[in-house]
Amino acid sequence: MALPIFFLSLFASFCIAFPSSYTSNSTDICQQLKVALGNSIIISPSEPSYPVLSTENWSHTAWKRPSCIARPSRTTDLQKLVRRLTGQNIPFAVRAGGHNPAPFAANIDDGVLIDMSNFNHTRYYPHKSVATVGAGGRWRGVHNELDRYNVTVVGGRVLDVGVGGLILGCGLSYLSDLYGLTCDNVVNFEMVLADGSIVNANAHHNQDLFQVMKGGANNFGIVTSFTLKTYNINQVWGGIKFYSLDQLPALFAAMQEYQSQPKKDLYANLMLQAFTTNASVGAVLNMVYLKPVVNASAFAPFYSIPTTGDTTKIQTLTQMMNGQRVPDLTRWDWFTTSFRPTASLYQKISNIVTKAPELAAIQSTAGGSLAIGVQPISTNLIQKGKDHGVNALGLNNVNQTWFVLDAGWILAEGDAVVHNATRALNARIEDASKKEGVYEPYKFMNDASWDQDVISTYGVEGQRKMRQAQRKYDPRMVFQKLVSGGFKLPKGN
Repeated sequence: MALPIFFLSLFASFCIAFPSSYTSNSTDICQQLKVALGNSIIISPSEPSYPVLSTENWSHTAWKRPSCIARPSRTTDLQKLVRRLTGQNIPFAVRAGGHNPAPFAANIDDGVLIDMSNFNHTRYYPHKSVATVGAGGRWRGVHNELDRYNVTVVGGRVLDVGVGGLILGCGLSYLSDLYGLTCDNVVNFEMVLADGSIVNANAHHNQDLFQVMKGGANNFGIVTSFTLKTYNINQVWGGIKFYSLDQLPALFAAMQEYQSQPKKDLYANLMLQAFTTNASVGAVLNMVYLKPVVNASAFAPFYSIPTTGDTTKIQTLTQMMNGQRVPDLTRWDWFTTSFRPTASLYQKISNIVTKAPELAAIQSTAGGSLAIGVQPISTNLIQKGKDHGVNALGLNNVNQTWFVLDAGWILAEGDAVVHNATRALNARIEDASKKEGVYEPYKFMNDASWDQDVISTYGVEGQRKMRQAQRKYDPRMVFQKLVSGGFKLPKGN
C-alpha cells in the first residue's frame, strides 16, 4: 500500500459464503459480548457511533454492515473476544487501518468486526534500536513520534495507511533498498491465536510462526503489536517531480537506465506513476535520497526530462511523505504483476497503458480513472529478507519491477466494469513480460486485487511452511473459515 503514492492503488464486489457449520446468530453473540466486555467496547447498529465506524474503511468498496463492532483496547479483552467468537463459530473480520479496498478483507456483513484502532501506541527503545508499534495505528503517528528522536523505521510511504495491513502484506518502504521489506524488519510479532492464547513470534520463540507471518496476512492470528528495527535517518532530499503525459516514453527509458546501474545506490529510492486517463495530471516521480544530498547522481537518468513542477528539497522524510496527495474518489481497485525490466518491455507497457481499449471502459464509469505505478526492486532488498531471518515469499534474487494498476471511480454500478477492465489490462502486461521471458511470478500482496492468487506465488516451499504453521497454530482453521476475507492459504496439502 501500498502501494501507489500520489494516486493510491486499488476492487469490485463479491460474495463470501460461510459454511453452515460455521454460522450462528451473530445478533445474540453481540448481546453476550456487551455483557462480557461492556458497552464501551461493543458497538451495536443502533448506536450513534456505528455508522462512522462501519464505514471507516478507506474505499467504499469495503463498506459493510457488521452485526456489531468490537473495539478492544487491552489484549486481555481481545483474548476474551476471540474465545467467544471461535467458541460459537461466529464469522468475524479484523480491521487495522482499513486501507485495503477488497470488500471483505477488513469488514464483514452479518458477523463481528474487530476494530484494532485502540492498539495505536508507538514506543521507542533507544538502547535496543527498536520501536514497538500497535497494530491498529497509522504510519503518520508512527513517523511523527519517531521524528522526536531523529530515527525512523522501514514503514509505510503513505501516512494515512494502517500499520497492521501494510506489514502483514509485506510492506514496501523508501528504506527498502537499504534494509528490506517492512516485514523483514519486524523483530517480534505479539499476537492472539485462534484459541485466545497470546504468543510472541521472533527469532528465538515460535520461529516457524515468525517466518510465515512475513507476508502471512490474516491467516494465523491477530497481531496486537510489532517490534521494528529503527534507523538513524531523518533529513533527506526528496519530493515530487511532475511531467506531462507525453514524457512517459522518456520516463520509462530513464527508469530502465536507473534500474540497470551496475552498482545500485541504496540511499536512492523512487516510484514512477502516470495518470494515463488524465493528461492534465500527467506523470509524477516520487523520489527520495536518504541523506541531505541535493540532486544525487543516482537519479541522473531523469534530470534531462523537462518537468512541469518540482517539490524536491531537503526536508525530513516525514515531511516529504506528507506532501503526497490522493485524488478524491470513493471506490478503488488495484492489480499487480512483477517482471525483470527491459527497454523493449517498458516500450510495450507504455503503449498498453495509453492505448489499450480497456481504458475507455474504465473512463465510461462515473469518475473512472487509472494510474500506473512502477516500483523498482533491487537485489539488495531481496537479500535483506534472507539476512533478517528468512521470509516465506520465495522471491528470486534479481532486479525486478513490482508494477501496479490503480483504478478509481465513484459509483457502485461501475464496480464490475472497472474490475474486469483493470484485470484485462494487467493480463496484457503479464502476457508481454512472458513473451519476453522476463515474467516474475511473485505478486506483491499490498498491491493485489481481491481475486489475485497471491500466496500461491510464494513457491512450493513457502506454501508448505505456511500450511505447517497453520496446522500447528490454528488446527481448527479458524482464520481460514471464520475469517474468510483477505488473501487465504491455497487449498491442498
